[in-house]
Amino acid sequence: MYLLGAHLPDHKLVRIALTSFYGISHQTARRLCARLQLHEAATVSSLNDSQVTELSAYLSSPGSIAARKPSPTLPHPPLASSSKESSAERGKDLSTELFSKTPSSQLASPKEDPLRSIVVESDLKRQMLANIAHHRTIGTYRGRRHVQGLPVRGQRTQTNARTAKRLNRVERRGISTAASSSSASGPVSVGALVKPLAALRFSSGKRPTL
Repeated sequence: MYLLGAHLPDHKLVRIALTSFYGISHQTARRLCARLQLHEAATVSSLNDSQVTELSAYLSSPGSIAARKPSPTLPHPPLASSSKESSAERGKDLSTELFSKTPSSQLASPKEDPLRSIVVESDLKRQMLANIAHHRTIGTYRGRRHVQGLPVRGQRTQTNARTAKRLNRVERRGISTAASSSSASGPVSVGALVKPLAALRFSSGKRPTL
């Protein structure tokens, strides 16, 4: 099955196949399956049309997903204790502890929910390139390391830096030279460039040794 341009093998588990998307880890895939109420052992081929549509909508525009409604379930009754506290006080403390923190899926703002603010594929790559360009522009340590093609997180550089040297390259275009600066002022003929060299060659009267 193809979902948003990514190939999801039919025989794989959904939580494993979701890691084919750039930006989705195994932990994020598990949380996404739990949010969409997909079984942990569900395969891609076992998904029905409504589940595929819901999954596609969640990955394409997660910020447009509405917050979930509060669950009507009640807390479990407090366990028996040998303390002198009454059961009403223990139940009150337990309910306060359980409902004091609102789950992220029920928050109104998508920015406060990690799954509703997820960025994947080309959007994430574009965001990473923009962040790297920003660090290069302002001249931070990370930006300078990117420019030099070296690791940016404190790794050693005497060995084991081949991946960073391959990935942290800078496209060095428009290199300015002395010839280009002189040509910018006006066209220069070949004779004007060769004349100083010829004068230096014949002024000594001897053939320079190599």
